Order: sequence, then C-alpha cells, then structure tokens
Amino acid sequence: MSRFLLHLLCFLVLAPAFAAGADTVTIESETAEPGLLSDLAQELGSHATPETVFEARRQARRGAEQLEAYLNSRGYFAPEIDYRVEPGPPIVAFVKVEPGPQFEIQSISIDVGETDLPQDTRDVLSSAMALHPGDPALPARILSQEAGLISALRASGYAEARAGNRTVAGDREAATLDVTYSLAPGPRIILGDVIFPPETPIRTDYLDRLIPFEPESLYTPERLAELTRRLNATRMFQLATVQLSSEPAGITADGDEIRDVLVTLERLPRYTLTSGASYSTSEGPGLTASLTRKNVSQRGDTVTVSATVGSLERAFAGEWRIPNILAYDRTLVTGIRLAQDETDAFDREAITLSSALETRVNRTLSYSLGAESEFTRELDAFEQRDQQVLSVNGAARLDHSDDPLDPTEGWRADARLEPGIVIGDREAQFASINAQISAYRGLDRDDQFVFAGRIRNGYVFGATLRDLPVSRRFYAGGGGSARGFEYQSVGPTDVDGQPTGGRGLLEMSAELRWRRDKPLGFVVFLDGAGVSAEQSVDFDELRYSAGIGVRYDTPIGPIRFDVATPIDPDEGDDPIQLYISIGQAF
Repeated sequence: MSRFLLHLLCFLVLAPAFAAGADTVTIESETAEPGLLSDLAQELGSHATPETVFEARRQARRGAEQLEAYLNSRGYFAPEIDYRVEPGPPIVAFVKVEPGPQFEIQSISIDVGETDLPQDTRDVLSSAMALHPGDPALPARILSQEAGLISALRASGYAEARAGNRTVAGDREAATLDVTYSLAPGPRIILGDVIFPPETPIRTDYLDRLIPFEPESLYTPERLAELTRRLNATRMFQLATVQLSSEPAGITADGDEIRDVLVTLERLPRYTLTSGASYSTSEGPGLTASLTRKNVSQRGDTVTVSATVGSLERAFAGEWRIPNILAYDRTLVTGIRLAQDETDAFDREAITLSSALETRVNRTLSYSLGAESEFTRELDAFEQRDQQVLSVNGAARLDHSDDPLDPTEGWRADARLEPGIVIGDREAQFASINAQISAYRGLDRDDQFVFAGRIRNGYVFGATLRDLPVSRRFYAGGGGSARGFEYQSVGPTDVDGQPTGGRGLLEMSAELRWRRDKPLGFVVFLDGAGVSAEQSVDFDELRYSAGIGVRYDTPIGPIRFDVATPIDPDEGDDPIQLYISIGQAF
C-alpha cells in the first residue's frame, strides 16, 4: 500500500510537467498495425506547443524524418510519409505514415575473393550464420551478422580478417533484400615462438609455464588473451601486452603463415607496503602492516612479512608464495607465525609453521592441501598447559559471486577439513569440519538494494573440550561473527563466567544493503550465533543481535561502520557495540 501511495504522489506532482509536454504532432495512418503505430508515437515523443505555423511545419518535417529513420531501422524501407499543418487555432501538425511492407531477407551469400578456405572454416562460417532467408531485414542484425562472421574467421586462425564492402540489393515490389558479405580473410596463422623481452628479471623457464598453448598451435584471440591474463595475474607487471609479429617467421607446408608472439612487460616496484586499521568496542583498536618483496628467486615468488598489534592480539608472520610450482595455477605457500593472545577466554603464546599447496582449477573453483605444526602455551578456563598440535588440512572454495569485495549477485561456499593430534601436557586426536556459504541477490535493476545472507557451521570430533587446544575450539561474538555481542562471549562459560569455547558452532547473518548513491551506502542486519560444548548446536541455543551500518566506497574496498545491539541480552551484556573495518561483513 505504501508503494502505491508513493507512486500516486509522484504522479500528482509530475502530472503538470507531463501535460506541458503534450503531443503536438499527430500521427495519421490507414495501414499501420496498432502495435507499430504505438511504437511510432513513442519514438516521436512530445514537443513544445508551437506558437507559429512556421514552427509547427518545422516540427512536422523533423518528425517525418525521425519516423522514416525509425521505420528503416525496423526493416520498412519503402514508407510513404507526408506532413501538413492546420493553422487553427490551435495550431496542429500532422504526419501521415504508411509504412508499407516490412522487408525480408531473400538470400545471404559470402564472398571471400580468391581465398581458398578449408572446409572446416567454411563450416564454422556456416554455423556463425544467425541471419537466414525469411528473417526480417533489420539493419542492426545485418551489421551484427557481419561482425559475427569476422569473429568466426579470427577464431579459426585468420587474425587479420577484415570486412569489405557488403552488397545489399533490394526488390521494392517483393519487399526483399539480397545480402552479400565481402570478407578478406588474410592468411591463416600458426603461432610460433613466444618471445619475452631479454631484460625481464623473471627466469625464462618460469615464464614458459604461463604459455597456455602448445608450439605450432592455430592462432585464436582467446589464446593470446589467456596469456595476457596469466601475465597480469602474476602481479609482477604494471603492463603486459601480447601481440603477433608483423612479419612471418616461416610458411607451413599447407601455406599457413607462422607468426611469433611478442610480449612486452613493464615491471611493478619490487616492494609493496600496506597497512590497515580496525576498531570495535569489544576488541579495541587494531593495526596491521605488511611488507612484500616480489620475485625473490626470479620465479615470480613473493615474500611477505606482516605485523598485527591490537588490544587482544600481537602477531608477527612471514609467508613465502611460489606460484606455478608444479603446473600453472599451483602455488606453494610456506609460513611462520608468532602470536600472543590475551582474551577473556584464554591467554596464549604460539609459534605456528605451515605449508600448503593451493590449486586454482578455474575461475570459480580452488582448493588446497596442507600441513601445520603449532607449539603453544595456553591458559584457559580449565588449566595452563604446553603442547604441540600436528595436523593436515584440506580446503575448497567455490566463488560464483560477481565481485570479491562488494558482491551484488551470486554465491560463495567454503569448506575445510582438519584432522590432527595433540601431544604434550594433554594428548588427544581430533577432526574439525568447518563450512560456510554466502549468497547475494540484487532486488532491483540497478542493484541499489541487495540482500545478503550467510550460514556457517562447524564441528570438532574426537577430543573432549578440555583436551582440545584453544586454537581448535569455536568461539562466537564480535565483528566477524555475531555483531552486538562482545568478542568470544557467545557460548558456554565456566562457573566464573569465563568463556570456554566449544566443539559445535552455528552462525547466521542477513543483511539488506542499500546503495543510496556512490560512494555512500547503508545496511540493516540481523545476526545469530550459537556455540555448544558438544558437536551439535540447537536453534534454541542461538543468540540474536541486530544493527545498522554505513558503507563508504574506497579503491581498496568499502569502509564499514556498524552499530549493533543484542536482541536477547544477558546480564552484563553491553547494550551497544561499535565496529569499524574495511570490507563487507561477508
């Protein structure tokens, strides 16, 4: 009802403006179909009321020319159009339109001159023919068909294919057109050597792994485009261009030209420094900084050292990424991390060594296999202990969203499995499963309103809660979980009210995002989370919070300001929590 009242109000406000632009050029026709007549009226639009006969005649003449062009675009190539003016008062201009028949395609032919195309290429051209005899003779479709034929030739190895002068012959009496496309295919091209610039600092054997085609492959635009994409994906170059050599390097036995592939590279600086900040009322301020050194071993690798300083966490980490280690899109990642945590749930000092092989299968699917060794001293609600955690892990990710930082359509899914053993003051075996799915849906044509939802579920099997290291337990509450609750405060506690974490986790979030006008946006959200000492979490154990937020777009992603409050607060819960960080909540 509210939307109806809004539309009615807009109509009442704008009605005088519409009346001021009333139609002053009237279309007359005895043969036009009602649908076509409506289209012509919409194309003509409205005009200001003429004050003189001369002005009305000019409006009518321009209207006649406009309608003739529109009818031609719809395949009516022989319309009869006239106009007249009645001096009135009031002064009225008339345009009489008899569209005549809509022309059809009678025949289509392709002329490639003296070029002897192989049969497979002729079959490709035939398959690319979307225009057929009997179809309406629409100029836009005739031009689009020509572009499609050129694309088909280039996809068949004819990199220099061009369109010549097409011939269109019309029969006015039969209302038909005969179309002949004149194409200049040029030579068919076989790809030769890929030549990288000699001054590039990256080893040639590494660059060779980026080549997506075998030697002497047939040229296609996609093959050169994929090589360009792979070079840019290394993030080693400010500019990477790939093109064919202008002169052939040889001729095959079939008469095809061999062209080398020339690569131009412009390097990025070797060092990159980044920093970030966050703040929440429960976790306090946090600062992060990282320094990346590129191409350490001349294999396109990177070494990154980073530091995190916050009220609850201090950490220093190093990571070495070696891309394309065994094949393209396979990256070996090794790392070390030193961390000190002081939270309400536990105090912890840890050194973690890790290694993983990450594989990107395609644009949407990636997975990793890895191993980890963690040496830790921790104090939690149960006791203080020293122990070592040895584990292996496997993770997979599906990403069908339209934007990595601020999606408006699609979905993402992540899953991770980690079996491991604990040795030291306590010994145990465990297996952890953790999965999350997020979905995004635009609610209007311009994606001003976007609904986003998230569900996360996790279980730990094997070890009891007391034997489980704090780094393998689940906690909820805070900016990345249930906003409105203090960090790690959702879930079981000991007799003193200290969080113990759990072996089961269930989180749900829903957001309605409104992009009022770039760069500003607003959000309302509802979060729910539950942690259980056992594997399963019941829905009646979930605790809910709600809030509002502001998003401000920047080149590195939206800055997020969220204010949240518990819907079902317990004694001791603060009524308001504030969060500031970079990126959407999920």
